[in-house]
Amino acid sequence: MKMAFTVDVEDWFCSPNLSLSEWADCEIRLEQPVHQILDLLDEYEATGTFFVLGWIAEKRPDLVKEIYRRGHEIASHGYSHRLVYDQSTLEFKADIRLSKDILEHLIGSKVSGYRAPCFSMTDWGLDILIEEGFSYDSSISPNTPNNLYSKFNLSSKVAHSFKIKDHLWEVPLPAIRLGGVNIPWGGGGYFRIYPYRFFYSGARKIIGDKDYFVYYIHPYDLDYDQPQIFNTSWSNGIRRYYGLRDTYAKIKQLLSDFNCMSISKYDPQIGGIH
Repeated sequence: MKMAFTVDVEDWFCSPNLSLSEWADCEIRLEQPVHQILDLLDEYEATGTFFVLGWIAEKRPDLVKEIYRRGHEIASHGYSHRLVYDQSTLEFKADIRLSKDILEHLIGSKVSGYRAPCFSMTDWGLDILIEEGFSYDSSISPNTPNNLYSKFNLSSKVAHSFKIKDHLWEVPLPAIRLGGVNIPWGGGGYFRIYPYRFFYSGARKIIGDKDYFVYYIHPYDLDYDQPQIFNTSWSNGIRRYYGLRDTYAKIKQLLSDFNCMSISKYDPQIGGIH
């Protein structure tokens, strides 16, 4: 059973609700969990796509170079982790251009993929990705409960890549549809919250139905000592901090149960990927 393995390279404080000046006062903690993920991928001879924030790349350039040196795909997560639909078209263009330039300079190779912060993609945002030379987007997560996510109607394309625009592929996150509601099944906080066997059964069902699955995780999902700044509500606390101590073991089990690889290896039909 194959799946695409992806990592959103951001830290515990990389929230749209905090400014870049506030980020500068926070401790960068992601290096250890990123190395844990890299070592697990090496152990299981797996590869991944790392969607890196430009701000993080500026602060930890050697980490980005190491990810690439160890055989993984580098893609963009934007520069400042601002929601796409909270930016003007000019702001968004500048944000993704800066991130792409930083990453391509560090690795000496083309960056073809993009994932929007909190999956906040818009239709006009897709047009700008094409203008800026991206080949694919992985920002659409058909998630009914979370109002941060964009609400694209994917119909039958919920769990498989497709040509969303001329010259641009979409690599969506998976969901299970129950009673007219799309339940997210790609990873992140949901991976921590769901018991592993429950997640595994859902992933097998999606792969059986669609022959396609994109998994994602953040470094902070493995950082159980991180400062807790998102306890503004019971649901936020659960989403951000539940199950942190179990994430490493669950990723290890995932890599044992599935053949995981980067998007560029998993989905070679997507054009322009190196």
